[in-house]
Amino acid sequence: MTTFRDLACEEIIKGIEEVEPDYFLSIPCSTVGPVIEHFEKSDKVTSFPVSREEDGVGIAAGLSLGGKLPIMLIQDTGIGNSILAITTFAQAYHVPMLILVTRRGGFGEINSAVNLFSEPLPRILDDAGVKTFKLDYRLPLKEWSVAIKQAAQYAKDTHRPIIVMFNIKGGAEQ
Repeated sequence: MTTFRDLACEEIIKGIEEVEPDYFLSIPCSTVGPVIEHFEKSDKVTSFPVSREEDGVGIAAGLSLGGKLPIMLIQDTGIGNSILAITTFAQAYHVPMLILVTRRGGFGEINSAVNLFSEPLPRILDDAGVKTFKLDYRLPLKEWSVAIKQAAQYAKDTHRPIIVMFNIKGGAEQ
């Protein structure tokens, strides 16, 4: 049986492929494992894991400043590790990059400690002035790839980091 998660991962893959990035950086994550595995096997993009999210921001920024197009995929709890690098480096110096963020917390989350950061994260990003788009059950899955492509173009046009958060667990956002 195909799940919402399976379909969402397919749309995320489609969106990333339509952007045609040069590099795909990620933190290992079972939630979006199919996405990571797809790009690790791809010969169209250089894919590698990063050990910490803030390292990924620095690497993605260097690639972007060097004329390459990186995309980074992390969990929303990883924004806590990277918010300083995003705001005081990538955003302050107008470095375009697309950061895809899988949502934790809320309905279906088994780790209650995650909720403490995950639930207020959209407000934190808004307060920090980091442009964020949210994809969840309210937007048809077939539109997710379009939104990812538009967000990548928006990052390029505005010369700043753009975050696309998505909830692939299904159900309502918190």
